[in-house]
Amino acid sequence: MEKITAENFITEEKIIKDFIDGEKTNHKKTNKVYISSLIDSSLGGLDIQTRSDLKACIEAHCPNLELLINTRDVWARDYMPIQLTKDIFLGYTYDPDYLVEEHQNCITDWKQHNVHTSKDNFKDLSIVQIPLILDGGNVVKAVLGGKPYMIMCEKVLTENNINRNNRTEVENFKKWWDQWWKNNFEGTEMGLVLLPWEGKDFNPIGHADGMIRYIGNGHVLMTNYLDFDKKYKDDKVDEGSFGKKLWTALFEAGFDVVTLDFWNEFADDYTFQLLFDESWCYINYLQVNNTILVPSLGYRKLDKAARRQIKAAFKKANQQVIVQTIDCNMSPIVKDMNDKMNSGGALNCLTWTIQTDN
Repeated sequence: MEKITAENFITEEKIIKDFIDGEKTNHKKTNKVYISSLIDSSLGGLDIQTRSDLKACIEAHCPNLELLINTRDVWARDYMPIQLTKDIFLGYTYDPDYLVEEHQNCITDWKQHNVHTSKDNFKDLSIVQIPLILDGGNVVKAVLGGKPYMIMCEKVLTENNINRNNRTEVENFKKWWDQWWKNNFEGTEMGLVLLPWEGKDFNPIGHADGMIRYIGNGHVLMTNYLDFDKKYKDDKVDEGSFGKKLWTALFEAGFDVVTLDFWNEFADDYTFQLLFDESWCYINYLQVNNTILVPSLGYRKLDKAARRQIKAAFKKANQQVIVQTIDCNMSPIVKDMNDKMNSGGALNCLTWTIQTDN
């Protein structure tokens, strides 16, 4: 397979390159959105009316939206292949440990189950299968120092029987990772950043796209984990410094880190306190072309602050984007998964975005 470079690696951000062949050219990375047809069903943590409203809002912002047929749950990001270049996709084994026995029927194998749309069957996709148990939502693609990167929560280690607390095992995994990409993609150097994980008690899903997003030019945006440090520092010792650990991991990798911060503005706000545990979800926005569609928690003041901070972060990364809030209260679906509801995600989790000419 072709070598993957910073130039052909598909990320989400809109790259602006000046004066190619004498003209200023905009390179729009992801421009096509898919969601599961189960958005119209009653499965999971949303009632039918909320699902209908959510689908209508996404369609309004993504007129070329298509429905994925034959999926087993709505979280399309997690089981669909990861686009590497315009023509090459990364396959993996989707078998998450948080979908215990009673949720096995929610696991989609997109090939085996013949996931398709009314227009596309995906049979012609060029797939390279990496021998890992992985969730697509645990992969954030980035570019740093002229090199392609993948950022993942270290929960990926646990799911592949690697002791994340054993330095030797982790280092051996990193060596294997480096060699696998070189062997399969003509010497590709695929950088890897492993983010700390709070553990299954606090974050059973452990997806990087619920922690950070790449916003271009070596910048990443981190959700408001520092707020959680402040709120829980007294009664949740194990969780108390997690935000700082996450920030440090990204900084030491070489990224410029921008963080969402609602505590300083809303700490004394009663409605914010009620919504606090769901406030992480603003990082799980949908990006297509140069539009950022931000989840809503149904509290206008907080939604507005999230929108303002996300726009400022992209500006700091020298990216021109349009930031809008979805007109649908997503608080019911962003709550943690429990025995009855396959929930725990927001807009990026619900969608599969790729670059295509169609």
